[in-house]
Amino acid sequence: MADATTQGGREEGSSRVVGDRTTMPDLLAHYASSVLVARVRVDTRIALLIGLVGLIPDIDALLRIHRWITHSLVLVALIATPLVILVYWRGRRYFGLALTILLIYTLHLLLDIFTGPTPILYPLADSIWVRIQVNGASTATGITVTPSITVATVKPDFTRRETVEGPLVTETGAIIAAVTAVILLLDYFIKAKNQ
Repeated sequence: MADATTQGGREEGSSRVVGDRTTMPDLLAHYASSVLVARVRVDTRIALLIGLVGLIPDIDALLRIHRWITHSLVLVALIATPLVILVYWRGRRYFGLALTILLIYTLHLLLDIFTGPTPILYPLADSIWVRIQVNGASTATGITVTPSITVATVKPDFTRRETVEGPLVTETGAIIAAVTAVILLLDYFIKAKNQ
């Protein structure tokens, strides 16, 4: 399926538009999910800083080429592997942190493949778009659950655009940020109580 104009939506740039709403992850959603991942490894203040790594792949928007090579796991692996080996070789103290940072960067790319074509395997493969949907219905005769998974590939388009637009904050990002804040606050109060 190379055509992204199905089920009432259309592809615009590199994000999916349904009606007048885009489903591209907003920056707040990328940041909040990155903070949660970082928080597993480091304390909250450092997690808030390391969470910014989750925004780095979208630096390509400043060049007006969204979902460019900054969204390729292949190129990230080529750059990150020697750096992670160097960190490991120089002393294992920061090895876990280096892996966490790499995981946060990768999380951004994984979130993006569910919202539009993403060149996650570039230059080895075309851009990939995974759509997962599970519909349910309750009728007089019972309950029906219908899962659907669609994987589309599209040639990557690295054309510089006049304008690159994307959401900075959406309802989803605000909800993820609120949940993140609640988790961090609970963590803080539990630790304060135990001291």
